[in-house]
Amino acid sequence: PITASGGTGTLTCATASAGSPTFKWLQGSTEVSGQTGAELTLTYGSNPSGEYTCHAILNTVESDASAATTVATHVAITPASPSGADAATVTMTCSADATTATYVWKKGSTAITGATTAEYAYTVAIADADASGNVGFTCEATANSVMGTATVNFSVKPQQPTITATGMPITASGGTGTLTCATASAGSPTFKWLQGTTEVSGQTG
Repeated sequence: PITASGGTGTLTCATASAGSPTFKWLQGSTEVSGQTGAELTLTYGSNPSGEYTCHAILNTVESDASAATTVATHVAITPASPSGADAATVTMTCSADATTATYVWKKGSTAITGATTAEYAYTVAIADADASGNVGFTCEATANSVMGTATVNFSVKPQQPTITATGMPITASGGTGTLTCATASAGSPTFKWLQGTTEVSGQTG
């Protein structure tokens, strides 16, 4: 597909017949108006996706249609690198280079029930994430009977933790105090402690 704003692509129609034919181009079953040359230039933003065929016309006689060439629908998801904390809601938007398109969102390989518009609001769940902390999403957009896809990895973070201090400040020689870190996220997290900007070595509880 044509993937960049301002980008173009070219389809070329050729026939082995002698002479100087003109050509007729069709996008699906619709004739492309005003295009009678051997080359058809498609531009990003001009609804270019679809199945294209051409006919050669020589001495008013029209050939059978060529084999179809498919121009895929260019699809993109924003943000390109989505992320969010457990239990937050994050909206992703799917865009297709088409006048009109239909959409299907998938989590992993499974279609999400009711997610059939350009926007999908995901309620972040740590349980969805793989071992790397990511959830894969795909948007399938179909325009002019041709589908295109885009995929992102959603980075899932635990909910922001809170610290509770017990026995602070430490006032006597030999005394101790305890800091407790807790998060509302489900599961059995480990923790990283920092004193200022320096990680406290060996402390993961």
